[in-house]
Amino acid sequence: MEPIAQSSSQIKQRALIGLILVGIAPTISVITGFALKAGIIAAFVFIFTKLWIFGLPAYWYLNVEGGQRSYSTPQNGGWMVSTLLGIGMAIVIGIAYFLLGDLVIRSEDLAEILEPFGLTVPWKLAVGILFWIFINSVLEEYVFRWFITSKLETLVGGKWRPILLSAAIFTLHHTIALAFFIDPLGNAIASLGVFIGGVIFSWLYVQYRSVWVAWVAHAIADVAIFAIAWQLIVGF
Repeated sequence: MEPIAQSSSQIKQRALIGLILVGIAPTISVITGFALKAGIIAAFVFIFTKLWIFGLPAYWYLNVEGGQRSYSTPQNGGWMVSTLLGIGMAIVIGIAYFLLGDLVIRSEDLAEILEPFGLTVPWKLAVGILFWIFINSVLEEYVFRWFITSKLETLVGGKWRPILLSAAIFTLHHTIALAFFIDPLGNAIASLGVFIGGVIFSWLYVQYRSVWVAWVAHAIADVAIFAIAWQLIVGF
């Protein structure tokens, strides 16, 4: 029995190290950019952490854990469920913005966030939106749903504990970033929305074992979010 226990311990240790190395990177990027306001250093850290969270999970899985290459092809469907959940999230986001409006975010606050990156210019904002929906959200599913959720499954077991913990890790860096631009109430509302979204995306991944299925709901929700952002910055 002892070799089995030792093997299980080693697997959990590797999962914990991988989780820490990947999970902390987005928070480091946010703190460097918004808390320290490190200018060019923050830009470098942002690029480095994006490359880090793209490359390290694959390297860790293939070379440290000895996993097999996979393209996360859906095996059990889930497309319709994800689409309906995404549409439901988009509707809730729209209703929340209609009811709460400035309590969540004001146009001047959003402009303050986007202006240093030149994203108050309409064509640049459009390019940014396409990046966030079709590239960044895929990266987030790859990191937070596949890698981090999988490591948490190894560490804590069960179904809902990994889902809730991965959603909490997903929410952390969003909450820190928003704290520099919106009031605590708005941050609490936005963070709750991010957490609920993280729970839904993680559930989709655990249920269907494909980042692409989870990404569909994520992308649809992002469309609603960035439609609001466009309205605030550019207008319709």
